[in-house]
Amino acid sequence: MGISVSGLSSGINWQDILDKLKDVMQKRITLIKDQQNTLNDRLTAWKDLGSKLSDLKNAVNDLRDPWDYNVFKAKATSSNASISPDSFFSVSVGSTASPGVYQVQVLQTADYQKEYSESFSSTDQDAGKTGYLLINGKSVTLDGKSLNQIKSDINSLNEGVSANIVKVADNDYRLVISSKTTGASGFTFDASNSNMTFTHKAGQDAVLSIDGLTVQRPTNTISDAINGVTFQLNKADTSTTVTLSIDRDYSAIKDKVKKFVDSYNAVLDEIGKHITGNTTPGAKSGVLNSDFTLQTVKSNIQNVYLKGELFSLGIKINDNNRLEFDETAFDQAIKSNFNDTVSKLQTFATNMYNQLNRLTDPIDGTLTLKENSLQNTIKKLDDRINSEQTRIDRQIEAMKKQFETMESALSQMQAQSNWLNAQLASLSNTK
Repeated sequence: MGISVSGLSSGINWQDILDKLKDVMQKRITLIKDQQNTLNDRLTAWKDLGSKLSDLKNAVNDLRDPWDYNVFKAKATSSNASISPDSFFSVSVGSTASPGVYQVQVLQTADYQKEYSESFSSTDQDAGKTGYLLINGKSVTLDGKSLNQIKSDINSLNEGVSANIVKVADNDYRLVISSKTTGASGFTFDASNSNMTFTHKAGQDAVLSIDGLTVQRPTNTISDAINGVTFQLNKADTSTTVTLSIDRDYSAIKDKVKKFVDSYNAVLDEIGKHITGNTTPGAKSGVLNSDFTLQTVKSNIQNVYLKGELFSLGIKINDNNRLEFDETAFDQAIKSNFNDTVSKLQTFATNMYNQLNRLTDPIDGTLTLKENSLQNTIKKLDDRINSEQTRIDRQIEAMKKQFETMESALSQMQAQSNWLNAQLASLSNTK
C-alpha cells in the first residue's frame, strides 16, 4: 500500500492513537528491563565479591605450605669498615637455606682465557701470515687471509671460543680469542705451526674461603657451597673478611600474614556493602540483602577463622567485627615458638583455602553456580524482551494496516458520493 496520511478521509488521527497504544505496550518491556537491570546489579555484586575472595584465596595460599615459611635474609659485614661487603660479593638466599654465620674471603675471581695477537695495520687486507692455528685440536689456516677472515673462521669452529678484533689505535688492530666461559680449564691453543704470534692470558677459577675452607669453582656464581645460598663474586681481596649472617626473614612471613588480614577484611567490607548498600551503619539495603547465600558465605569464612584460634598469634577481631593484626604479639609468638606458630598458620590456611575453593571453583563453586544462574536468567529475559518487542511491532503494524484499509474505503466512498452528487446536480440543471 502506498503512502497514507493519518485521518485524511476519516478525520481521525489514528497514528497518534497507535503511538500512544505502543507506549502503553512498551511498558511491559520496561518492566522486564527493570528486572533485568536488578539481576545485572546482582551479577556484578557477585563478581566483585568473587574477585575479593580470589584475593583472599591467593593470600592464604602463600601460607599453606612449609616452604612458604622458609624465607631467609642475609646480612654481610666487612672487616674493613671503609669497604662495603657488596663490593666483594652479593648473596641471594633460597628456601633451602638454614640460619648460620660464616667468615668469607674472596681469594680469587674467575676469569676468561684470552689469546692476544700481534699488531696488524688492516683488518680487511691480507694479513701476510702463513700456517695454521690449533684451537681445541681444530685448525684454522692463515695463508692469504685478512684478519676479518681469520676471525670469522675461528668463530665458525663452534669450539666454545669467540674471536674479535680490537682497535688499539689507528693502524693497530689485534685479534683477541677468548673462551666463552670462565675457568682455569679454558681451551687448548697452539700457534706454533704459524708465523703469527700471540700473548697468552690464562683463565682462572674462582677461589672462596668459607670458615677457612677453600672452595674453588670455574664461575663467579657459586650456588653449591652453602645450601640455599648463592654467591655472585665481584672482586678479590685476601686482606678483607666478610661476616655473612643467614637468618629467618620474619618480616617477610609477617607481610604474608598482614596480606591475609587485609584480604579477609576486604571480603567482609564487600559483603557488608552488598547487604547494606555500603559499610556505613544504618545505610539502605544492598542488592544482595535478601540473598541467603551471601550470609552463608560470610558465616563460612568467619567460622574457619574462629576454628583457627589465631588470636594467640595476634590476629584478633575488633569491635567492628574486622580482623586486627598485633605485629608485636606475632613477632613474639613466631620467634619464641617458630614450629608451633607455623603449624597453626598452615592448618588454618589450608582450611581457609579449601573453603574458598568451594566458593570460587570455576566449575561448581558456590559463586560460580550463582553467577551462571543469574546469567541464564538474564539471557532468558533478553529473549523475552525480543519476543515481546516483535509481538508489539507486529500488532501495531496490523492495526496500522486496518486503519489504512479504513481510510482507503472511506476515500472511495467519498469519491462515489461526490460523483453521485455531481450527477444529480447535472440532472437538475437540464430541467
